[in-house]
Amino acid sequence: MSIAAAISAMGIHSKNKEPHATDFFESLTVPAAAGGTSDDKGQEYNSDFLAPKFIIPHEKGPERWSCQYNKNEITSTKHGTIISIGKRSTTKPFSCGELISRQPNIGYGTYSVDMISTNIPGHVTALFVIANDISELDIELTGRDPTVVWINIWEGSKQHPIKVPLGFDASKDWHNYAIEWRKDFVAWYVDGKLIHKRSDVSTADPATTQYKLALNSWTHDNDDQWAGKFRYPSDGHVPKSYFRNLSYKSG
Repeated sequence: MSIAAAISAMGIHSKNKEPHATDFFESLTVPAAAGGTSDDKGQEYNSDFLAPKFIIPHEKGPERWSCQYNKNEITSTKHGTIISIGKRSTTKPFSCGELISRQPNIGYGTYSVDMISTNIPGHVTALFVIANDISELDIELTGRDPTVVWINIWEGSKQHPIKVPLGFDASKDWHNYAIEWRKDFVAWYVDGKLIHKRSDVSTADPATTQYKLALNSWTHDNDDQWAGKFRYPSDGHVPKSYFRNLSYKSG
């Protein structure tokens, strides 16, 4: 479930000063007045639209996944940003996508985003905060069962996953998912409601460890009870994860 390997090439190293994070908000939508290619959902932009504020990995990704990141799987519309699962990779069966925020000094606070997942087994839609191979905080939706959310903390290679029922189908509509990260606890929220809080697992101090904030959509290659093995829909339907309203609040 970890996506640590996905950004190992992004240069995440230790740092030696206290971070001073600034609250931020990214709508992940195309302004109504912007140009682009018209479709039935309005104006659409390719991944270049987000490049000034996000690192967009291309032709790389964890070996154990059945997909490789491809920037062409990312598009933005007035409704939000879409990360599709395609067949553009030359080395893997499928292509997928990731957005890594360029926001500096990721630290304690609350990270949230609106997402729509799919109900396709093996497809994962995620928000996470990560210090590569050191510490990681996740909130993930898997297509195997879109009525639950998986929350997790990684300590190096050791993970602590928990499955939480949502009470709705995450593939049907927008919902807000959030991670509140503090020095002495981590809490997860769905639509503003606390779903779990824990203080029994430590996280690396952001004052001495550099973290990144990311969103992704990818394919799992194991036929397990977590996400299941991804197989491309036989009807040709393109699996898509939707994202909008990414934010961080330090308070």
